[in-house]
Amino acid sequence: MTHDIAGSLGMLRKAAADGRIELFESDPATAADVLARETEIRPYFDTIFWSAPPSYRALLAETNTLFCARGDDAFRVLDAADMAEVNLNLVHMPEGVSRDGARMLSTNHLVGFAAGRGEGVWCFDVSNPDLAGEYPVYYHHQDEPRARYLEDALSEDPADDTPDLPSFGAWLEVMARAFTAAHPPEWLDALGAPRLVSLARRGVLRVDS
Repeated sequence: MTHDIAGSLGMLRKAAADGRIELFESDPATAADVLARETEIRPYFDTIFWSAPPSYRALLAETNTLFCARGDDAFRVLDAADMAEVNLNLVHMPEGVSRDGARMLSTNHLVGFAAGRGEGVWCFDVSNPDLAGEYPVYYHHQDEPRARYLEDALSEDPADDTPDLPSFGAWLEVMARAFTAAHPPEWLDALGAPRLVSLARRGVLRVDS
């Protein structure tokens, strides 16, 4: 399946024109906006190196930020400043976090790019790009983190070995369909809450790549 940024944006724009959702778009991202996203994510320890993937760049060429709401449900694609803040406050663990006092945990493989009205954050797994430079996407919540062990990079929860979605393009398509559907998927009620992590691990978000 080809995940078309223009098609997903068109779906959202039509729904907004019809009055079914609220949609806010900004001016397109500049080269400086993209570079700030890539260089201003600073975790509590170590350094994260990543490059904006192609499908994400395609959205940023249209709008630097995106906000979509349907009733109480909402999501926003973050600008560089909000990305830095959200990753520091909601995504990245401090150094020395362990559940058993021995094996240290980390979420430094994640870079959050979108958030909702709660504390849930949509993240790239920047440790695992595909041949096209696309990163898998995970829904993360600080109360149900998608963490890995520092010593061997294994997932704390083996279910996290399988990403929620294969790319940013797939994520935007899933969100566009959910927010414009006549009957929204049940998982939308959990958006922003830790419960959506459990649902995502069971595969409710997955689409064909």
